[in-house]
Amino acid sequence: MSAKSDKPLFLIWRDLSPDIYTRSSWRPRVDLYRCAGGLLVKLELAGVSESDLRISLEEDRLVVEGRRRDWCIPDTEEPLSMEIFYERFRRTVRLPATVDPRALQREFRDGMLLIRLQLAHG
Repeated sequence: MSAKSDKPLFLIWRDLSPDIYTRSSWRPRVDLYRCAGGLLVKLELAGVSESDLRISLEEDRLVVEGRRRDWCIPDTEEPLSMEIFYERFRRTVRLPATVDPRALQREFRDGMLLIRLQLAHG
């Protein structure tokens, strides 16, 4: 005998995973550029609030974690198609050079996160 759930299948699968970041199906796209004196990392984060972002450096990797939250349009009744992931994410970018962790600069513009990193000296 199987119990029927009113929960959509993707929510049932998501709730079974113990790690909120590894269970994410959404991986924001990333561009990586070499610039004069450093690197530029650009992430496509449409619909993500800047306050829901966390950026860190772990050895030779840049880690960007966050969450894209859903919001409702008042006069909708039921979803007919859902292709946008509203959940937590973690994106790790392996850096090709050692950077100065104190010189990280971020800019959030039009759904794009730009992270500027200076190369470490010495």
